[in-house]
Amino acid sequence: MSISLVGLTLHVADVERLLNFYKRLPQSSILFHMPGKFALLKVGSGRLGLLKDQKRPFHVEIDCQDLDATCALLKESGFQPEGPTTRAWGERDALLVDPDGNLVEFGQAHEAKM
Repeated sequence: MSISLVGLTLHVADVERLLNFYKRLPQSSILFHMPGKFALLKVGSGRLGLLKDQKRPFHVEIDCQDLDATCALLKESGFQPEGPTTRAWGERDALLVDPDGNLVEFGQAHEAKM
């Protein structure tokens, strides 16, 4: 089993304003967009999420080959992940919250379809 850091989600006040900024970066494209709520961009080989949420500054995204096995290992290590959950854009994920309140998202590796 392997895991890999693949992206970061910024928690922002205005999704559209930041989407207009980040979509202009070289090698960036929009993978998913829920106007005013969430946008997911591919930037090179990584992902950048923009989430309307001022509760946390960001969350880390970690892909894994087998989400169920990863959740089992997390539980064996004393963590209590929330999920797995299937999201509207097709990703399955499980969430942890670190001691400072930031999200750590473990996602089943996938190819976004847009």
